[in-house]
Amino acid sequence: MRKGTGLSIGLALGLLLTVSGCTTTSARPQVSQQVATGQTLTVALYPYVPRQAQFQAAITTAWASVQPNVPLTFLDESQWDGGYKKDPPANADVYVFDAMFFEYFRAKGWLEAMAPSEIANADDFVQYAKAGVQSGGSYYAIPQLGCASILFYQKTDTALDSASTLSEVKNALSQCTYTSKVPPDRRGLMVDMSGGTTNAATYLATLSSLTGAYPPPLSNQIDPAAMSNVRLLLAMASYENGTDGSDQRPAWFSQGWGRAVIGFTESMSAMSPETRLGIDFKVMPLSDNDNSPMFYADVVGVNTTTNQRGTRNLAVQLANLMASRDTMLASIGPDGTQPYPQFLMATRPSVFQSLGQSFPIYNEMYSLVTQDNPVMFKLDAGVRDWLTAMKTNISNSALSDYPCGCDFPADGLITDDSAAAAACNPVCAGHGGWSGTWTNQPPAAQDGNAACGCNACPVPQ
Repeated sequence: MRKGTGLSIGLALGLLLTVSGCTTTSARPQVSQQVATGQTLTVALYPYVPRQAQFQAAITTAWASVQPNVPLTFLDESQWDGGYKKDPPANADVYVFDAMFFEYFRAKGWLEAMAPSEIANADDFVQYAKAGVQSGGSYYAIPQLGCASILFYQKTDTALDSASTLSEVKNALSQCTYTSKVPPDRRGLMVDMSGGTTNAATYLATLSSLTGAYPPPLSNQIDPAAMSNVRLLLAMASYENGTDGSDQRPAWFSQGWGRAVIGFTESMSAMSPETRLGIDFKVMPLSDNDNSPMFYADVVGVNTTTNQRGTRNLAVQLANLMASRDTMLASIGPDGTQPYPQFLMATRPSVFQSLGQSFPIYNEMYSLVTQDNPVMFKLDAGVRDWLTAMKTNISNSALSDYPCGCDFPADGLITDDSAAAAACNPVCAGHGGWSGTWTNQPPAAQDGNAACGCNACPVPQ
């Protein structure tokens, strides 16, 4: 689940790489239906990727080589959000969605069942993705992208490198090490806890990590142990950093701020080449238990409305092509404007292996899939109703009882300790009182004003 990553979008040009034992053209099911004159297909792509235009260009080029008389129309972000709030548009023949809604969409009858014989190169999918899109012997989607909550840190950080549990990560990072939005140096964690859906997903993944329940139950009662672990993430960061709604954390980390940052593999698109050479990463542990982590996935669904339009078989062919090895290499690899891939996680071993030849970091990404034995992050059919009822409560709970305090701006700079009390006591009067800390140094201090450390943070909204 990448909702809200909002990284830069570029133009696209395909990359085709060969790997021993693989061909450059994936097998595709035969399409028996006749193509009617003027027939078109409508596609809704997943919007939250660094360079969505590259996907569109790669798919368009590949499709023209097999169905030159069937043009494609792509919906924009105002028409499709990946499934978080919008239902699949009825006119979309094929749509890519967050698999957390897989069971909900299937229960609503919005996903066309496909026989195993209709899925091209099904053996070339990682196990969690392949298992996650099947039910009752049928495929209801085709895996395209994977995703996980990743902890990035410097290769020289031996304490974080050896940490395999949440407690060990906390012992390495400590908590309350900074209170500003951006850490003042290489200290503390950076994590995005600004979104309701993101926080709800983090809570459920934490619950599964603690209990081993899969899928985690969609209860209206918040589990206190799971919520305690979620709150610990914010305590290792700062309230201001966790609630900042921007997507700048990977860039801040690349600029030398923060000891670690939680993001997705595609967060590396916002880091400098020098930073990528000097980092290591792992799946972020959400408890001290060793239950299988939940990996998010973006999957390609064929709309059941294709049966009324007579486009069902063409849509199945297109869905296979969109998730094929060659199209995925062209979609997420380097393009004509960027010499680096999008660092998105694939769901085909052959894609990892091909990209790993030029970008060894893809070999490290593949090891996360093979070593951690993940399961797909998909939830029961009641997920939409549960999110509506619970995501605000979960976010408010995650942000409550924060132990570290927050910075608030003073009126001008502070000259010394004796002047700090006079400046900061009135500033912090409505924020739990003054903690005794202050600074004139950015990034805590901004716009010519000092920052006063207050004991309380803003009430969650």
